[in-house]
Amino acid sequence: MFLCALAVFGFMNVSFGQLNIKSERLSVKTYDENGIVEKFHLRGADALAFDIPAFIKENEDLDRVTVDGTFRTALLTTKIKYDSNQEDSFVGDYICKDENTNLTPFLGVWGTSRNKAIKGVDVRSIIPTTSAEVAKLTEDDDIIAVDGVEINNFADLKKAVLSKQIGDRVELTLENNSNPFTKYAILGSRGRKTVNYKHCDVEPIVLVEDRNVDEIESGSFMAFPNPTRSFSHVNFNSESVEDVTFSVMDIKGGLIHTQLFSNFKGNLELDYDLGNQIAGTYIFTIQQGKEMHTQKVQLMK
Repeated sequence: MFLCALAVFGFMNVSFGQLNIKSERLSVKTYDENGIVEKFHLRGADALAFDIPAFIKENEDLDRVTVDGTFRTALLTTKIKYDSNQEDSFVGDYICKDENTNLTPFLGVWGTSRNKAIKGVDVRSIIPTTSAEVAKLTEDDDIIAVDGVEINNFADLKKAVLSKQIGDRVELTLENNSNPFTKYAILGSRGRKTVNYKHCDVEPIVLVEDRNVDEIESGSFMAFPNPTRSFSHVNFNSESVEDVTFSVMDIKGGLIHTQLFSNFKGNLELDYDLGNQIAGTYIFTIQQGKEMHTQKVQLMK
């Protein structure tokens, strides 16, 4: 099953009120020597639940299989594209997934340019869990400068943010009821992911993304507080007694920490300190057997 994870932060130059922040779409086609055998489209929960690897494997005897899709949230856009005609080899008992993610700096606001007589950006909405929310920006604020650089319109704001690095601390000059003031924010990142599939010899690890503390059950993993300024408490529960490996990576995939816990008794609790790392997004993983649970943790400074 393909699960679309939401975890990273983004920036889009669109006017508020024209947004379709969340959407999931898949288009699937199969062909034989006479042309199209089957064609269907999936949306929403049906698209998310569709098992792409299983479908490819079940139809590998046909002349061609294509899967195209876009899963979009305010924080991550995932593009899926598979065409069996573009596979170099069909050797292997499994279907593996190739992913490539490109990240750009993001503040976390939707807004519109003010009128020509008034410079700045009128904030219309704050995206939850982003830098803007952590910095306590509100829908009553107007952004008029970033690090002292005047913001005339939304295009200027986008350019200013994209000129920075993920994890940079920026000074925002704001205005509320004509009263200027300053706030600081640590820039997060917005992700654009491309996904393809191919035959492979090694069984893929099952990736499980745990999202909500209220949904934690047996076999689930959580890390909190999130965002954090230093320590994050890790809690993992499982009915299995297989060994557990806890790892921490940066957003680019660099390994920061790994630790094996043998003689696992069903519950793991620990406090992990990110205090020595730069601000940004970190990926906590718990691997147990063929299952890997993930949590994205935002470090703010």
